[in-house]
Amino acid sequence: MEPSDFSKFEPDPEAIHQELVGYLVQSQQALQRIDAEAVARFTHRVIRTWHEDRQLLVFGNGGSAATATHLAEDLATYAIPFSEPKRLRVLCLNDSPSIITALGNDLDFDSIFLEQVQQWARPGDLVLTMSGSGNSSNLIAAMRRAEQLGCETAAMTGFDGGELRGLVDHPLHVEVHQMQPAQDAQMVMTHMIIHGFRVAIRNYLAQRTSGSSGS
Repeated sequence: MEPSDFSKFEPDPEAIHQELVGYLVQSQQALQRIDAEAVARFTHRVIRTWHEDRQLLVFGNGGSAATATHLAEDLATYAIPFSEPKRLRVLCLNDSPSIITALGNDLDFDSIFLEQVQQWARPGDLVLTMSGSGNSSNLIAAMRRAEQLGCETAAMTGFDGGELRGLVDHPLHVEVHQMQPAQDAQMVMTHMIIHGFRVAIRNYLAQRTSGSSGS
């Protein structure tokens, strides 16, 4: 078959369906392995970061970078009512191609997040990275620097967790040995954090308005 003669290629709808059902099962199995208690503990730290007016830094590579962007965007926008002047100071370090390419070109790829952590992080800030394998050297370098600076650290990981799992204060690990289901689990954990943060902050603001202690 010539490469341009696509009309002779007839995909088997049933084979595609079975493949997708198989993937859905793998994804559902990954979601069942999420440690909700660990995610809740980390969400509590995000709430404290807002309360103490500290900063949350997030970052990752590839698909994890997209998830980090999503987390930062939701926490920076609809998670807190726009009528509330106190916002969560959240920054996604993989969102500036200019900064990343400058650091990668002038230094090396392992420096693209490390140098940004050095620039932005302060003692007591919260730093979260996301990785499928947990072994990306640029993420490890950045988290080591965050630890040296006195930050609280966290990592979402799949597979066996790699080096990041044992390096951080809050390991958000899901034992799954395929990249896409691992990233599915990371996105769901991201939405869990956003939801937990949003509900807690809005409840606090409602109690503050009504003068109730909530007890």
